[in-house]
Amino acid sequence: MSTEIKILKQVLSKYSKPMTLTYPSAVAPERRYSQIPEGLRGIPERDKDKCIGCRACYFVCSGRATSIYDKDAKRTVEIFLFRCTFCAHCQEACPEEAIKMTNKFEIAVPNREDPGARVLTELDLLKCKNCGTPYVTKKLVDRTYERLMEKIDPIVKETVSNDYKKLDGYCPDCRRAYGVDLDTHTKKYVWLEGV
Repeated sequence: MSTEIKILKQVLSKYSKPMTLTYPSAVAPERRYSQIPEGLRGIPERDKDKCIGCRACYFVCSGRATSIYDKDAKRTVEIFLFRCTFCAHCQEACPEEAIKMTNKFEIAVPNREDPGARVLTELDLLKCKNCGTPYVTKKLVDRTYERLMEKIDPIVKETVSNDYKKLDGYCPDCRRAYGVDLDTHTKKYVWLEGV
């Protein structure tokens, strides 16, 4: 056999099997996050029990990675990790501390539709008592009421609480339409200031 053929066989034998590992499946699990510097901001995680669907994370997302969809009486809050810049604005803005930045940074997945490319949270929407339109999450309504009652002036606390309960379950359009009929218009709070 000639020397050129031997060299050619030797060169081709190097290319017959892969030279690199398949990433990330071939990375040993114990080594994946072993050398992470202190304070590294990685993939955001959402606590589904704490999330109230308020959209604060959506409004502050600088990379437009957060999307919110309302469909079939469900609100879906989604963080698309390939757009996320790991800036942690969503963590800072979340009033319920439902979003935490982790130290995980590897998000390699086979394609964009893989569930590992997204952080999803689904919440049930309340339907309006009058028109049946889904409009807000139950958790958000309950948390808003709690915060309102914590901060309200004791003089008007009972009146505000009664008005809130009258309008509870109505969408914003129906609230405006029936506010006068239900005696929940805001002028009466001005009248109560002298009390």
